[in-house]
Amino acid sequence: MNYSELVHAIQEGDQRKTDKLIAEAIPILERYLISNFGATAENAEDSVQRMFEYIIPKIRNGEINSPSGLLSYMLTGARHSYYKTIQIFDSGNMDVVCEELVAPAEQTSKLIRTEYLALLQECLGKLKQHYRNLMEFLFEHPEADPEDIAEYFDISIGNAWARKHRAVQQLSDCVRAPLKKSEKKL
Repeated sequence: MNYSELVHAIQEGDQRKTDKLIAEAIPILERYLISNFGATAENAEDSVQRMFEYIIPKIRNGEINSPSGLLSYMLTGARHSYYKTIQIFDSGNMDVVCEELVAPAEQTSKLIRTEYLALLQECLGKLKQHYRNLMEFLFEHPEADPEDIAEYFDISIGNAWARKHRAVQQLSDCVRAPLKKSEKKL
């Protein structure tokens, strides 16, 4: 299949050609998930569908403009969607994901950054409110030292240091939790 035709059909708004080319790509992507990751046919179908829901607007907006890397981008997107489907996506294995990619670096970086940000947001939401407020302050003011924290939150410097240490540790543990979970499965 010539994936540049798919990019051009989407960009030109040719719905009939887009549908035809997507119909040709779907079985390829589903077989990829089934054979390489043991996906069920239903999970593979759902994952590929979600990948197209994500990728088509990106092509329309000109964010994906390299037809030569589209297959790799679609495979990666389908794989990430599948991992989310079975809830084992492991941010600690990003090195493996990066080694497999052939898509342009900017597109790959955006995809990885999006996954990290989603995980970070989820973990921030799990923190107690005072730790979450502190971490949000630190993200906005990365140069802040314990004195700045103490002044902003009207607490002692020792308390500021201890809260910062606990908040960073809890956030770090949460971000690493998916890695520990997948290691136990192995």
